[in-house]
Amino acid sequence: MAAATLDGRQGRRARSRTAICEACLDLVQEGVLQPSADQVAERAGVSRRSIFNHFVDLGELYDAVVEVGMHRYAPLLEKISDAEPVSQRVDQLARVRSRFLEATAAFTRALTAQSLVGPAQDQAMRVSRAAIHMLHQDVERLFHRELQALPAQERAEVCEALSAAMSPLQWETLRRGRGLSSARARAVMTRTLMALLRDAGVERSSSQT
Repeated sequence: MAAATLDGRQGRRARSRTAICEACLDLVQEGVLQPSADQVAERAGVSRRSIFNHFVDLGELYDAVVEVGMHRYAPLLEKISDAEPVSQRVDQLARVRSRFLEATAAFTRALTAQSLVGPAQDQAMRVSRAAIHMLHQDVERLFHRELQALPAQERAEVCEALSAAMSPLQWETLRRGRGLSSARARAVMTRTLMALLRDAGVERSSSQT
């Protein structure tokens, strides 16, 4: 009986934590870049005090929100095979990446705001760097065969340039700064990736053998 009671309490606690994190994400998605504790509590259906009962500090809350957010958006990041011709890999990469960036645009703006003036600046910067690192690793995997013959510094620069072309801030520039539609922004991304690869001597038809 005691074990069942404990399990029930732990289950309720986990559900409450998740509800708080989901409320934060929903508010951010609606344009509230730095939701207040009162806003989160109202959306989650909990008391303001309970938020601070579930999380030691803002840093812990922020980490939990990011974890829930990554789980929410992870299905958009489908893995791309490196066996296809370069042109197909680029098209698929631009399609997957633009869909992800469009869905997480508000989340990106919240991260940017938090990293500049928010109370969880260190966490925001760490999350941004981790996301960029993951993108960079995927670029290296997708075009490893085509780029492996380049000198190490040149190969690193090409990978950095490819990653930058698909960064959240670049997408934000195209969509909000330039006012392009999602389709046009994706076309620009595709063209930029292909131009960078051609400059590195990569042929459009190159494929894994």
